[in-house]
Amino acid sequence: MIRRQEYDGLVWIDLETPTTEEVGQIASEYGVHPLVAEELSLPSRRSRVDRYADFIYLILHFPICSVCYGQPVSNGQDHEEIDFVIGKNFLLTVHYQPIEGLTEFARVFVATRLKETSTRRDDVHAGHLFFYLVKHLYGSLSTGFDYINSLLKQAEQKIFSGEEKAMVRLLSSVNRDLLDFRWTLKTHRQTLDSLVIVTRDFFDQNFQYYLSAILGEYEKIWTMLENNHETFLDLRQTNDSLLSIKTNETMKVLAVLAFIFFPLTIVAQFFSMNTSLPLVGQPHDLFFVLGIMVLLISFMFALAKERRWL
Repeated sequence: MIRRQEYDGLVWIDLETPTTEEVGQIASEYGVHPLVAEELSLPSRRSRVDRYADFIYLILHFPICSVCYGQPVSNGQDHEEIDFVIGKNFLLTVHYQPIEGLTEFARVFVATRLKETSTRRDDVHAGHLFFYLVKHLYGSLSTGFDYINSLLKQAEQKIFSGEEKAMVRLLSSVNRDLLDFRWTLKTHRQTLDSLVIVTRDFFDQNFQYYLSAILGEYEKIWTMLENNHETFLDLRQTNDSLLSIKTNETMKVLAVLAFIFFPLTIVAQFFSMNTSLPLVGQPHDLFFVLGIMVLLISFMFALAKERRWL
């Protein structure tokens, strides 16, 4: 599917799960190198940036917040790839599944904002459109981090309300998302640094300010990731400690009960032996045996209380 938006000489073309014919059509129209056109048809495993004569080719992967949807995404992917082809007056984005961030940007896209970047129309180029798009994508990630942070706060309240076992699954889901976020975003810094280098003589020097702003947005997202990860680690340690305390208390009670009733086992085994035993066969022998058991239980219980095992 091809989605195209234009404003005053600038064009944004968004291709969602494009066919080979659609990629070939756009590549021919905007002079995209055949090697790049071939790569646009298939997903890539790593982020990177390449400089060509008339455009810059950039690949970035963005994490998917599974816990934000309440369940794993339907296709099982933990990240989504966006390929950017940045020309002087056009921006081409290619992705292989629907991406909510791009859909939202298309709805709120107002190209007149680009005019605010410069007092001269000649200074406005597709790099500014790329800046606003990536800024919006990072902003979408911050929304996901805010949601994860709210989940961690809810987990904190439930942990101290005695729902430690129920929180194990929630914390595991949050941990999975945080690991996916870290794995996906850790390559952005190096890729964006390379983008700063390759754009120095491709766009005007004023554009370096916008690249610095993109790096600032990335650093803000990375800081949110680190903060959420630290909060998660603290909550998991607290939850594990409380679960361990409850388990130890249960084991302690079972051990004390075994200690108290152990003498009863000995008495029962003793009087069940097939031999001549005292009291056996005497009138009221059952009551004598039961009395011995009660005395032993009372003694063992008093001993446990004295040693503060109960």
